[in-house]
Amino acid sequence: MISFKELVRRRYVRRGVVIFAVATAALGSGVAYAAWTSSGTGNATATAATAAAPVVTGGAVITGFLYPGATGTAVVTVKNPNPYPVVVSTVAPNGAVPASGSCPASTVSFATQNPGTPIAAGATVAITMAGSVSMISGAVNACQGVDFSIPVTVTIASA
Repeated sequence: MISFKELVRRRYVRRGVVIFAVATAALGSGVAYAAWTSSGTGNATATAATAAAPVVTGGAVITGFLYPGATGTAVVTVKNPNPYPVVVSTVAPNGAVPASGSCPASTVSFATQNPGTPIAAGATVAITMAGSVSMISGAVNACQGVDFSIPVTVTIASA
Protein backbone atom coordinates (compact mmCIF):
# COMPACT_ATOMS: atom_id res chain seq x y z
CA MET A 1 0.00 0.00 0.00
CA ILE A 2 1.23 3.49 -0.92
CA SER A 3 1.49 6.01 1.84
CA PHE A 4 -0.31 9.34 1.78
CA LYS A 5 3.06 11.12 1.54
CA GLU A 6 3.97 9.09 -1.51
CA LEU A 7 0.65 9.96 -3.22
CA VAL A 8 1.19 13.68 -2.58
CA ARG A 9 4.78 13.46 -3.86
CA ARG A 10 3.64 11.70 -7.07
CA ARG A 11 0.92 14.32 -7.61
CA TYR A 12 3.48 17.14 -7.36
CA VAL A 13 5.83 15.28 -9.69
CA ARG A 14 3.04 14.81 -12.26
CA ARG A 15 2.07 18.48 -11.98
CA GLY A 16 5.68 19.50 -12.40
CA VAL A 17 6.04 17.30 -15.49
CA VAL A 18 2.83 18.75 -17.01
CA ILE A 19 3.89 22.34 -16.27
CA PHE A 20 7.36 21.65 -17.66
CA ALA A 21 5.85 20.13 -20.84
CA VAL A 22 3.47 23.08 -21.37
CA ALA A 23 6.24 25.60 -20.75
CA THR A 24 8.58 23.79 -23.11
CA ALA A 25 5.90 23.64 -25.81
CA ALA A 26 5.18 27.36 -25.42
CA LEU A 27 8.87 28.25 -25.47
CA GLY A 28 9.49 25.97 -28.40
CA SER A 29 6.67 27.50 -30.42
CA GLY A 30 7.97 30.98 -29.54
CA VAL A 31 11.38 30.05 -30.84
CA ALA A 32 9.80 28.56 -33.96
CA TYR A 33 7.72 31.71 -34.44
CA ALA A 34 10.80 33.87 -34.02
CA ALA A 35 12.62 31.76 -36.56
CA TRP A 36 9.93 32.55 -39.15
CA THR A 37 9.68 36.31 -38.67
CA SER A 38 11.74 38.89 -40.43
CA SER A 39 11.76 42.64 -40.92
CA GLY A 40 12.72 45.11 -43.57
CA THR A 41 12.87 48.84 -44.07
CA GLY A 42 11.13 51.14 -46.50
CA ASN A 43 9.02 54.27 -46.66
CA ALA A 44 5.36 54.77 -45.86
CA THR A 45 3.73 57.38 -48.06
CA ALA A 46 0.88 59.82 -47.53
CA THR A 47 -0.37 62.71 -49.59
CA ALA A 48 -1.38 66.02 -48.08
CA ALA A 49 -4.54 67.67 -49.37
CA THR A 50 -4.41 70.98 -51.18
CA ALA A 51 -6.32 73.70 -49.36
CA ALA A 52 -9.20 75.18 -51.31
CA ALA A 53 -9.87 78.91 -51.10
CA PRO A 54 -12.96 79.99 -49.18
CA VAL A 55 -16.00 81.11 -51.15
CA VAL A 56 -16.86 84.65 -50.08
CA THR A 57 -20.11 86.48 -50.74
CA GLY A 58 -21.04 89.94 -49.56
CA GLY A 59 -23.65 90.94 -47.15
CA ALA A 60 -24.96 94.26 -45.97
CA VAL A 61 -24.35 96.93 -43.40
CA ILE A 62 -26.86 95.91 -40.76
CA THR A 63 -26.73 98.70 -38.16
CA GLY A 64 -28.80 101.22 -40.05
CA PHE A 65 -27.40 103.33 -42.84
CA LEU A 66 -24.00 104.89 -43.22
CA TYR A 67 -23.85 108.66 -43.01
CA PRO A 68 -20.93 111.12 -42.71
CA GLY A 69 -18.74 110.15 -39.74
CA ALA A 70 -20.66 106.93 -38.96
CA THR A 71 -19.48 103.35 -38.67
CA GLY A 72 -21.53 100.29 -39.48
CA THR A 73 -21.56 96.56 -39.08
CA ALA A 74 -20.78 94.52 -42.18
CA VAL A 75 -21.71 90.91 -42.86
CA VAL A 76 -19.66 88.58 -45.05
CA THR A 77 -20.76 85.06 -45.86
CA VAL A 78 -17.94 82.50 -46.08
CA LYS A 79 -18.20 78.91 -47.31
CA ASN A 80 -15.52 76.37 -46.38
CA PRO A 81 -15.11 74.04 -49.38
CA ASN A 82 -12.43 71.98 -47.61
CA PRO A 83 -12.96 68.49 -46.12
CA TYR A 84 -11.69 69.74 -42.75
CA PRO A 85 -12.74 72.52 -40.35
CA VAL A 86 -11.18 75.98 -40.66
CA VAL A 87 -11.05 79.24 -38.72
CA VAL A 88 -11.48 82.64 -40.38
CA SER A 89 -8.36 84.45 -39.22
CA THR A 90 -8.77 87.77 -41.07
CA VAL A 91 -11.17 89.70 -43.23
CA ALA A 92 -9.20 92.54 -44.83
CA PRO A 93 -9.88 95.20 -47.44
CA ASN A 94 -8.82 94.19 -50.93
CA GLY A 95 -8.30 97.51 -52.65
CA ALA A 96 -10.36 100.66 -52.56
CA VAL A 97 -14.14 100.73 -52.49
CA PRO A 98 -15.11 101.58 -56.08
CA ALA A 99 -16.55 105.01 -56.77
CA SER A 100 -20.27 105.06 -57.34
CA GLY A 101 -21.37 107.74 -59.77
CA SER A 102 -20.27 111.06 -58.28
CA CYS A 103 -19.51 109.53 -54.87
CA PRO A 104 -15.69 109.24 -54.56
CA ALA A 105 -14.01 105.90 -53.82
CA SER A 106 -12.38 107.27 -50.67
CA THR A 107 -15.74 107.94 -48.99
CA VAL A 108 -16.15 104.48 -47.43
CA SER A 109 -13.48 102.26 -45.88
CA PHE A 110 -13.29 98.84 -44.32
CA ALA A 111 -11.13 98.06 -41.27
CA THR A 112 -9.34 94.70 -41.11
CA GLN A 113 -11.12 92.27 -38.81
CA ASN A 114 -9.84 89.19 -36.97
CA PRO A 115 -13.06 87.30 -36.25
CA GLY A 116 -11.63 83.87 -35.35
CA THR A 117 -14.87 82.31 -36.56
CA PRO A 118 -14.78 78.49 -36.90
CA ILE A 119 -16.38 76.91 -39.96
CA ALA A 120 -17.04 73.16 -40.20
CA ALA A 121 -16.03 71.21 -43.32
CA GLY A 122 -18.36 72.14 -46.20
CA ALA A 123 -20.35 74.61 -44.07
CA THR A 124 -21.29 78.23 -44.75
CA VAL A 125 -21.23 80.90 -42.03
CA ALA A 126 -22.29 84.55 -41.99
CA ILE A 127 -19.68 86.59 -40.14
CA THR A 128 -20.93 89.81 -38.53
CA MET A 129 -18.23 92.44 -37.99
CA ALA A 130 -19.28 95.36 -35.80
CA GLY A 131 -17.74 98.73 -36.61
CA SER A 132 -15.92 97.43 -39.67
CA VAL A 133 -17.29 99.90 -42.24
CA SER A 134 -16.99 103.67 -41.95
CA MET A 135 -17.90 106.73 -43.97
CA ILE A 136 -15.74 109.85 -43.87
CA SER A 137 -17.23 112.89 -42.19
CA GLY A 138 -16.83 114.99 -45.36
CA ALA A 139 -18.93 112.70 -47.59
CA VAL A 140 -20.53 114.60 -50.48
CA ASN A 141 -24.27 114.70 -51.16
CA ALA A 142 -23.80 112.41 -54.17
CA CYS A 143 -23.13 109.53 -51.71
CA GLN A 144 -26.69 109.59 -50.36
CA GLY A 145 -28.59 106.35 -51.02
CA VAL A 146 -25.56 104.66 -52.64
CA ASP A 147 -24.92 100.92 -52.14
CA PHE A 148 -21.22 100.30 -51.64
CA SER A 149 -19.53 97.09 -52.75
CA ILE A 150 -16.51 96.60 -50.51
CA PRO A 151 -13.85 94.20 -51.85
CA VAL A 152 -12.39 92.01 -49.10
CA THR A 153 -9.98 89.12 -48.77
CA VAL A 154 -10.88 86.38 -46.32
CA THR A 155 -8.00 84.35 -44.89
CA ILE A 156 -8.67 80.95 -43.34
CA ALA A 157 -6.49 78.49 -41.47
CA SER A 158 -7.08 74.84 -40.67
CA ALA A 159 -8.64 74.42 -37.24
